Amino acid sequence: MEFRLASVAFIAVFATYLFLGGMGVTDRGNPNPRDAPYNLLARGLLSGHLYLEKEAPPILERLRDPYDPDANRDARDVRDRLNDLSYYKGRLYLYFGVAPALFIFIPWHLLTGGWLTHWVVVVFLCSVGLLVNLSLVHAVKIRIFPEAGSWLMAICTLILGLGSYAPLLVARADMWEIPIAFSYFFVSIALRCLWEAFGNPARSAKWIAFASAAIGLAFAARPTALPNAAILLMPFLAKETRRSTWAWAAAVVPLALCGVGVGLYNAERFGDPFDFGMRYQLAGINVTKLHAFSPSYVWTNLGFYLFQGVRLSSIFPFTHEPLMGPLRAHLPPNHGGAQNISGALLNAPILWAAVAVPVFARLGHRDQRLVHISMSAAWVALSSLITLSLFFGACARYQFEFVPALAFLASVGVIEVEGARPGRMHAIARCAWITALVVSSAFPVLYGIERCSSDHNISGITCLSYGDFAGAEHEFETARFLSPRNPLSRLGSGFMLALEGRRAEAEAVFEALVRDFPDYALAHLALGNALAGQGRRQEADAQYRTAHRLDPDDATIRAALDSARARER
Repeated sequence: MEFRLASVAFIAVFATYLFLGGMGVTDRGNPNPRDAPYNLLARGLLSGHLYLEKEAPPILERLRDPYDPDANRDARDVRDRLNDLSYYKGRLYLYFGVAPALFIFIPWHLLTGGWLTHWVVVVFLCSVGLLVNLSLVHAVKIRIFPEAGSWLMAICTLILGLGSYAPLLVARADMWEIPIAFSYFFVSIALRCLWEAFGNPARSAKWIAFASAAIGLAFAARPTALPNAAILLMPFLAKETRRSTWAWAAAVVPLALCGVGVGLYNAERFGDPFDFGMRYQLAGINVTKLHAFSPSYVWTNLGFYLFQGVRLSSIFPFTHEPLMGPLRAHLPPNHGGAQNISGALLNAPILWAAVAVPVFARLGHRDQRLVHISMSAAWVALSSLITLSLFFGACARYQFEFVPALAFLASVGVIEVEGARPGRMHAIARCAWITALVVSSAFPVLYGIERCSSDHNISGITCLSYGDFAGAEHEFETARFLSPRNPLSRLGSGFMLALEGRRAEAEAVFEALVRDFPDYALAHLALGNALAGQGRRQEADAQYRTAHRLDPDDATIRAALDSARARER
């Protein structure tokens, strides 16, 4: 019965991953997966070089500063898909880790002759990582609560599969998400191996070696995983392990070999083993001038990652990204803001069940094996959170580097609560965690759907900017399928009508949008532009003023209003 219930829960989670991954914008919009960035890297490696199998635009060589976003704008044209690639000495590189190309993309191509899409890889890694974590939680349950109800592993599947924020990663499963998912999988393997090492300290070297190799591979995909390596010291709390030379070698050698490999890879590309290529990035900002890491960002980022709220509405999927305008006033200097962010502890409250782990430890349930694995998971969560909080921006995908470890601790916490003696407090605790689980399972899925819809709307507007009306209509239709009443889809459709010369129809769309969403600043801006195009300046200016009142930080709205005021003078 336990296996059947857990299997049903896993199938439901996996289906969610497939839906969100398949509906999201992926492969940088490349129609052919072989031209997606990680496949370009794999093709380059198979051809015997470390740069991408893609020619850099000649214009970059002629620029005095190829990293100036204003100067390289034409080279970063969306159709060339160069944004966030690294440019160095006439070649294009990925500053993202090489490990996924070596261990997934190349083997798949050699075995099948085909090329994997990015979203399939992310869904696969999240799914197998979930299985590894379920294996660990099952081992913990057998250790501390073997008589638990058959339904408990199904509950843990939902916590680890949905409460971990995995749906938010697979909702935009692309180049950026692959190394994070790869790192998640191998850090999960490291924790599972350490559990075995804790169980037999006298013969732990083998499992420590596996854990060290797993951390090394996680680092080779995602350098921010390196602080997680401190968990390799945890087995040495046992005297038997400390006395073993083999155990010390097992902890050091695999990780060191991976580190040397990454250093050689970097040195061969950029002439410096510690240079990952981020400073050569082609982006909408000049990365060479960034204050990328600073302690001044920590408090702001902690607020974003743990407690940032989202906008709620009656429009499916009901959860929407918070407006950055009001938040920018409180950002520290040089901070880049947040993208698709939502506070994990606020919006996935089941994570608070992790508090039960130290509480039960203090109450006397001191199983050393459980204490050590809990401390290891806590370090993974804490070290990842602090490392990311030092960075100049906050992003939803970064949360998947620390939330899964919190989800594991929350699963252990629920198991311990259910193993407690029945009584009034037990009944209250059960009601609390069930309610929290419902919210924590629903929110990441709904917010993931919102991300998919938003990305398709943005992609549709991008298609419009290049005159691709058929592509734009396809993107807007997909967005409307995901969120039928989403105002951005209607806004995009209005833009398309305007560009096609159907001004009266466009005006009608914008008027209806303003009527249905009177607080939507961009709708007022669009209606103002439509009215201005017909020479109705006073009505247009009124719409610009309303738009500016609703969103005073939007540069486009401010420019339209300034133009209107200049005409009045």
